[in-house]
Amino acid sequence: MPLPERRTLFIDRCAWSGVLGQALQEAAIPFVPHSPLFPAACDDEVWLEGVAGKGWLVVTRDQRIRYKVNEQAAAVRAGLHLFVFTQGGLKAAQTAQILVSAYPQMLRLAGKDPAPAFYSLHIDGSVSRLRLGRA
Repeated sequence: MPLPERRTLFIDRCAWSGVLGQALQEAAIPFVPHSPLFPAACDDEVWLEGVAGKGWLVVTRDQRIRYKVNEQAAAVRAGLHLFVFTQGGLKAAQTAQILVSAYPQMLRLAGKDPAPAFYSLHIDGSVSRLRLGRA
């Protein structure tokens, strides 16, 4: 099955590393890191709403976004496809490998699931839909 149109990944500051950027470049996956657009201390609500309407797939390591009512609401209002590394303690190289492996499935899911939608990125490179939690 052919891949849907390539979409840009927005990489949250907590998921970003030079290793990840290099891996995405080598895999020809378009991406935008958090830092040129938002200050490091930017509240999550601000950047979540700040990336609205761009069609980007948002990647974060912040497992709590889906439980914090204000952040969850910001992601929902922004209409995002939000992908969360739900495995803690990953090294930068593991994060890069997972994201490169998961990218085709991320495209397929974002192409079929209306936003807002939350997903888990698993250590084996698979992706699954997340239910929203309560804080």
